[in-house]
Amino acid sequence: MEVNVAPCQTVKTRAQVITVQFSPFEWSSGLLAVALPSSVAVYSLKFKDEGEGIEDCSHLWEWHLSSQPICIAWSPNATLRANPRCLQLSVASANNTVTQLSSDLGDSNVAQDIISHKDFINSITYNGESGSLVASTGDDLTALVWNSATNNVFAKFFLSSPGMVVRFHPEDPDLLLVGEKTGVLRVYSIDRGCSTLFLRCPGPLLDADWSIPDPALLVAAGAKGLTVWNVASPQPCNELVEVGGGERVYDVEVCRSTPGLVATHSSPHTIRVTHLHSSKVPIAVHLKIVGGLSWHQNYPYLVVGSDRQIFFWKINNV
Repeated sequence: MEVNVAPCQTVKTRAQVITVQFSPFEWSSGLLAVALPSSVAVYSLKFKDEGEGIEDCSHLWEWHLSSQPICIAWSPNATLRANPRCLQLSVASANNTVTQLSSDLGDSNVAQDIISHKDFINSITYNGESGSLVASTGDDLTALVWNSATNNVFAKFFLSSPGMVVRFHPEDPDLLLVGEKTGVLRVYSIDRGCSTLFLRCPGPLLDADWSIPDPALLVAAGAKGLTVWNVASPQPCNELVEVGGGERVYDVEVCRSTPGLVATHSSPHTIRVTHLHSSKVPIAVHLKIVGGLSWHQNYPYLVVGSDRQIFFWKINNV
């Protein structure tokens, strides 16, 4: 590993990390899901005052699966503050099925298959802090929205190329972003069942994300770097932001707590944190392999999976 800033914490895992995901909800923001080849582990993090450091990172729970997990989405029902406690998330696996995992950290542990695609699933997400809708998309040229409580499909959108990413709008749970591999991004109204916004960037598009601090900001990852839009404009114009020397970007995550910060995974196995509004690059890390990246909801902590380790960085002085 070559770094310009050493991680503030490292946690070893028993197997190679496939992907990682912090819970995006205030009441469960200390929960971290880690996908391994045949299981999903959950860690609980405790931070010092105002996020000045990580006080503890402990293994809390683990579900064992029959098929390798590909991507993870936390349910808003997950919380350790209520009684009984609840862990709940959905995982898309290599068998093209989305499974909802639930546990009370005791005797009640449920793994329920809730929907299937006809091909590889690339992305899943829940809609907001109190929503029961889940969206998924994949190589079968569809984006599905369904009710996680009833398993009924609420909406189905047909795509012109493989769906690479789905994200609900940070402030409007009716709006769903779907990014296609050819570089087409559409924002759909779930209630109306139609597209409300059409955008295009250089393909192949491999990932995209909304900004939580600035919900009008949309960032897509592609062959030449990042494409950024301000979708609050009547006619959104795109801006190309190079990453490294114009490297292909595989994954992008916009920081949830600090405006302008973006983490990227680019070719071959490089993690960078850059600032969209300046030339600063607080972190550049060259890893053996990358197994996902995710920002904490409240503090500027980035977690990255690599081989059999989880690395944590705190981004200071940006």
